[in-house]
Amino acid sequence: MVPVPRPAIVSRRGTSNGNACGNAEDRRRRRAWLVDTFGWRLADGTGLVCCYRCAVVLLEHDDPAAPGQSVTADRIVPGVLGGRYVRANLRPACGPCNSETGAELIGAGRR
Repeated sequence: MVPVPRPAIVSRRGTSNGNACGNAEDRRRRRAWLVDTFGWRLADGTGLVCCYRCAVVLLEHDDPAAPGQSVTADRIVPGVLGGRYVRANLRPACGPCNSETGAELIGAGRR
């Protein structure tokens, strides 16, 4: 009897390697759009925008040398409820406010 070769077992994680919020270039463009839509630019090109919730002034870019927080994109309709990273569903937020709104969903007993 001739042995039949078995197919190689491919181990795969249960998820794709894609990130729902995109790659670094997608996030950079999203921050620039938030500044252009909701904020303003200084003469040197620095983008500034205010958090929708606490009104703290945020920077467009992640520069460790620059003081202050960078802007994050907060989804109006959260991802767990079907919200996507599309322009009609985004607003500028600081990191703490963005995290706090996500924590409120957990506290409300999301499904």
